Amino acid sequence: MIAINSTNTMNPDVASIEDQIEEIIEGNDEPEWVTELRYQGLRSYEEAPLTDPVISDPLEFLSKHSETPADDIESLDDLPDDTKNLLDELGINEMEQKAITGLTIQDGTGMIDSSFREKWEKRGVIMAPMNEAVKKYPELRERFMKLYDPGESKLSAYHTAVWNGGVFLWVKEGVKEEIPLHLFFLIQQEALAQAPHIVILAEPNSEIKLIEGCTSPILSKHSLHLDMTEAYIGENAKVDLSVLQNWPEYVHTRPTQRVKIARGGEFSITTVGLGPGKSNITDPRYWVEEEGQVEINSIILTQEDSHVDLGGEIHLEGNQSTGINNSKAVIMDDSRVITRGKINAESSNTKGHISCDALVMEDGAAMETYPGLSSTVENAELSHEAAIGQIREEELFYLMSRGLSEEEATQLIVQGFVEPAIDDLPEEYLSEIKKIIELSIEGEM
Repeated sequence: MIAINSTNTMNPDVASIEDQIEEIIEGNDEPEWVTELRYQGLRSYEEAPLTDPVISDPLEFLSKHSETPADDIESLDDLPDDTKNLLDELGINEMEQKAITGLTIQDGTGMIDSSFREKWEKRGVIMAPMNEAVKKYPELRERFMKLYDPGESKLSAYHTAVWNGGVFLWVKEGVKEEIPLHLFFLIQQEALAQAPHIVILAEPNSEIKLIEGCTSPILSKHSLHLDMTEAYIGENAKVDLSVLQNWPEYVHTRPTQRVKIARGGEFSITTVGLGPGKSNITDPRYWVEEEGQVEINSIILTQEDSHVDLGGEIHLEGNQSTGINNSKAVIMDDSRVITRGKINAESSNTKGHISCDALVMEDGAAMETYPGLSSTVENAELSHEAAIGQIREEELFYLMSRGLSEEEATQLIVQGFVEPAIDDLPEEYLSEIKKIIELSIEGEM
């Protein structure tokens, strides 16, 4: 153990985090450099600012290390019954049957590992549980938590100290895979802080697609999903990430990304938040070098009194680099959505665009948008557009005159609103999105 404070006046919060660290490292037998990072997060916690408008104390969510629930997973039939039943309910079983693909699942704070990854390793793709990867791959140490400052906020410091699980995805140079890999995060316990750390390393001229799913049973309450992703996109490499979040009412989500894109590299992420939980606040940052490109697409459907705040800061550092940030929100009940996209042009011949569209379904729903454009060069092309509106009565009347009920007409209009943003998503996700929209409009979620 690394001593933090030899006095008897230690902050109770810090003492609690130190207890969690000790429990984690006892179960992991992790390298010393990883433990040092944990204690760096602990030292930062006391001084780090509390910037989250919803979570006043991260320690409300008890983070406990757990053993791997299962191993030697050859197929979905080998999963534990409780996990398999939940995946069946979510349609994941059907999804996996449509493609031979890698599968890694984090259930709570423990990893359910899949031996599918052995087949991928032979093809130049490594997808290893993070607790194992920090011991096995020296290449990871050079990139692990290098894009984060634990002192940014209490949540950043907390994640640094008690991260649990996650994966290391390493795509070797020149490897190009059309079949996507799957990664799922499940929370099946109350009062849990799930803090996976993900590192993506795409070597030059490689291509990979990753599908990430996040969910929890309806009965889970008062939980926190605090994941952090670091991605390094090599020269002329391409990474395409699709994320489907379907969290119930009492789960708070804080997905954070830091992505560096080398010359000619491309990184695209489409996030669909069909159940954003009690609150969903993001703070991604992207650095794009010469001729690189980043594209962010966010589709959010909010209900009840959920709070969603979508950040996103793009730094166009290289000549002819491009950044795009698009968001579409369907806002229901008393929920609130805020978008804060920002693009900084820092080099010549750069292009950036921000688009924010919202469909407000109820009088109590609220939408705010704060697009930010900044340039330190003369020849950058930056633009933004925003539109906030409601379903027009004439549209409903027309569809209802063709024999549709008001619910059916509303569902059709909402699907048409989000459809342009989800065209490139996997087919199995499209059917799930339509199903959840139908349930939302019917008031059954």
